[in-house]
Amino acid sequence: MKSILRYALLLAAFTISAFSCDKDEDLEVLEEVAAITWSGDYAVDGCRFHVQIGEKRFKPANEVDIDDSFKSYDPIPVEVKFVQLGQRDFQCGMLPTATKKEFIRILSIKKI
Repeated sequence: MKSILRYALLLAAFTISAFSCDKDEDLEVLEEVAAITWSGDYAVDGCRFHVQIGEKRFKPANEVDIDDSFKSYDPIPVEVKFVQLGQRDFQCGMLPTATKKEFIRILSIKKI
């Protein structure tokens, strides 16, 4: 009986650890030169931060982690390390409906 209980506990521990992995772990980490722009707080119909990489514009999923020193209505050139999270519905500002935006998770960002 005790051996069955041990095996059950071992199986439960393995199952929990297998499904508790971070989803970002499997994503490719990219590093690019970009420009970050602040468009105002959501409370005043702004859309907070946007990151422009080449011709593509991204929305940081973890924008609350970005330092206030990056809050500029003029683009700030930066080096950014990130993972792409794909498209998500997003609504901000005066937009009447949600639109699809490409989201990223910023791992590090520094001014250049």
